Formats: sequence, C-alpha cells, structure tokens
Amino acid sequence: MTGGGDDKKGIPEAERLTGRGGGMQSSQSQAQAKPAQAAVRADPPAIIVTPSPAPPVEVEVTASGAAVGRAPASMPAPPADPRDVTGLIAELGLTEDDTAEPTALVPSERLREVAESLKERGFMLMDTVGLDYLTYTQPRPKRFAVLHNIYHPYDHRRLFLRVWLDDGEALDSLYPVWKAANYLEREVYDLMGVEFVGHPDLRKVLTPDDLEGHPLRKDFPLGETPTLFRDGRFLDPAAFRAGVTGQQSGLTGYRGELRRGRGEDRLPPVMPEGGPK
Repeated sequence: MTGGGDDKKGIPEAERLTGRGGGMQSSQSQAQAKPAQAAVRADPPAIIVTPSPAPPVEVEVTASGAAVGRAPASMPAPPADPRDVTGLIAELGLTEDDTAEPTALVPSERLREVAESLKERGFMLMDTVGLDYLTYTQPRPKRFAVLHNIYHPYDHRRLFLRVWLDDGEALDSLYPVWKAANYLEREVYDLMGVEFVGHPDLRKVLTPDDLEGHPLRKDFPLGETPTLFRDGRFLDPAAFRAGVTGQQSGLTGYRGELRRGRGEDRLPPVMPEGGPK
C-alpha cells in the first residue's frame, strides 16, 4: 500500500500534479528505443563531357627525327549554295558566260529545246530584253543579243540565257513554251527589230505604227521638236542645250527683262512663223 507513495516522493510536486515528468521520461525512453536514422542526400549524376576529337594534323619530320612543322589536315568543304546553277548549265550542255549574274550561252538553234528542258524542271520566264553592242568598246561575237531571264519560283534559282544574233537574224519564239513571252518579245521586236519565229501576233507594242526604225538601236537618228506652251512660250532644243552648258543665258522664248520684272515688253513672245530661227 505504501509502495506507490514511496515512488512518488522523489518527483517534485509540480511535475507530479501536471504529469510532465512522466511525459518527458516517456518521450526520452521512446527516443532511446528508436534507432537513429541518418539523412540520405542523393547527389545529381555526374555530367561527363567528351571533347570533340581534334582534326588530325600532319607532322613534317626531318631526317634527324625532329618535327619542323605541323599542317592541319584538309577540312570538309562548306555546303554548296542551293541557288548555284553551275551544275544545271553543264547538265544542259551549255557554256557559262563570264558575267556577274549566272548566264548561259545558248546557240540560236537550241533555244527552244533548252527552254523546254527548263520548264520541265519548274522554271518560268520572267523577262526578255534585247541589247545592241554596235558602239561597245570591247569586241562581241555579234552585234545583237537577246537575254531571257529564267527563274524557279520554289528554290529561287535564276539563270539568264544569252543568244547572239546578227542584224536581220531571226530567233525562235518562246511563246510555245511560256505564254509570258507574248508581250516581252513584241517589245524587243518593236524597239530592237529582232523577229521571233513562231510568235502568234508579232507587231508593235510601244511606238506608233508609222514610226520607221527601232528607237533602242545605237544608230537610230534622234530628232528634236520645239516645245510650244499654251501661253505662247516655246522651248528651243538647241537653245536649251546651249543654256545648260552656259553658252547662252536664255533658255526659253521669254526675255530676261520680263523675267526680272523690267523692260517695256510686257507680253511674252510667241513662236515665230515657221518655228524658231
């Protein structure tokens, strides 16, 4: 009966009333009973960097065995330009012209054949121009040249076809291959005088029907006509050129005093009968 009282004598009164002592002892005993758990931290996997192999080098060795120089091995060639048409020109059996833009020299008898081959590859006709090399400083195979601008709309390849022609030499029309050649060839015919065989409607497109000759030829004569204005002024081409070069002071039919607000003549002069003298 007295055993329970004796056990509680050693516990302070405050702890015995609140039960803190028993709780502390219980928790301490539980902590002693549980095994200690070590914290485990997973380290991230190591990143292994493999250096790219260096390009092989060539070592020059003298007879004594000493290295005298190192030369890097040949590097891979850069990727080819997808718009390069050098291989296409060779595939068509043509000769590449020495120009800034990719240009192929086409014999006149092979023009339509080459055009059909290019159309099968997806090319289209963009423009056609004529050139006159009559007064050119460097010699050319023939006086005239017709240049066709051929373009691929998907891979953006461009190729010019140059055909050399003599005066009066006709050229096959590309209208049967590309309908875009209709007005392009009519313009070259009108301004340069090149006839296109097989064109369905080869006639003038820019100049009047009664105009003789072809204005873009180097030997086409240049004529001048005085310009008459509504109020009576006129512009004489010869006097205009002389005034621009400083040979004369007046460029028009107006007198200098009238332009400056002085002088007795207040009426502008009119074109003299029969034109300027």
